[in-house]
Amino acid sequence: MSNVKTIDVRGLAHIEREKLLFPNIESLKDDELLRLVLEFNPVPLVFMLKAQGEFKISYEKDGPEEWILNVKRIVAKDELKASLKGLFKELKGEKVSEETREKTKKILKDVDARTLGVLEQELMNEGVSKEDVRRSLCDIHLESMRDNLVSKRIDVTAPHPVHTFMEEHRVILNSLEELGSLVERLKGRVVLEEGELEKLQDIAHHLVEAESYHQREEDVLFPKLEDHGIVEPSEIMKMDHVEFRARKKELYQLSHNPQDHDAEEFRRKVIELGDYLAKELKSHIFKEDNIIYQIALQELAPEEWKRVKKDCDNIGYCCFTPEDQAK
Repeated sequence: MSNVKTIDVRGLAHIEREKLLFPNIESLKDDELLRLVLEFNPVPLVFMLKAQGEFKISYEKDGPEEWILNVKRIVAKDELKASLKGLFKELKGEKVSEETREKTKKILKDVDARTLGVLEQELMNEGVSKEDVRRSLCDIHLESMRDNLVSKRIDVTAPHPVHTFMEEHRVILNSLEELGSLVERLKGRVVLEEGELEKLQDIAHHLVEAESYHQREEDVLFPKLEDHGIVEPSEIMKMDHVEFRARKKELYQLSHNPQDHDAEEFRRKVIELGDYLAKELKSHIFKEDNIIYQIALQELAPEEWKRVKKDCDNIGYCCFTPEDQAK
């Protein structure tokens, strides 16, 4: 960092403190770091700056007698949106060049989960299609932030609804691993071997049984996010759900009625559906665990989570939901 500026506002009156803080924050350049020294934890200021989506905030010192807050400008939100819009023409193509991918990753490097949600919503309000965001921006952003997102994940314990969703994800991911392995083996053969059809039927059954999990998200969790103004990220997840439902049902019917297809058609459809679900559903789960749920954990109050839990209980749980989660 080439320029570090320290502002000590300890002991100042509220109005004096604001007159000193906000002009310095607004004038902050990309290559500068602003250190704010206070005698209390500036939680409201932190939330306000994070909500703007233009600053990276971190605590250098966290009390108890002194708090030091580091503020760095990531990139102006309008500038970020303009850059992303300029990249969408190429991102919309079937194949994204490595240059564009790296440029997009660099732009999105320091964008946190909530800011991404707000940016997605604003871009789509201005005419960018949901499909464009879902197919390009989300995936490249996750690629650039995958390790960072996981390391900063907020963990909750049972019976919190998010913990339940994530435990169900573990079961689904196990099924997807088995599905992926089965498909890879089938690619090198003509037909399924003994016991593999039953395994395929079992996997398809578990994937279809995840419907109540999708319903709890769509009918309970996502509307809560919408109450907080976070609409488009959950809309993108619901678009995914529509596609997954169709393919999961098709795989279920296929695996339970192999006699309706000749051997080559059956093999081709199993590979096609299995490849899609194993890859796309796994990516979808990662987005939910590390973006959607994280936004929800930041935004929803404890009383709202109690209501979410009650409404989830009323809908019911999957056959594979761990008992302590459902309770």
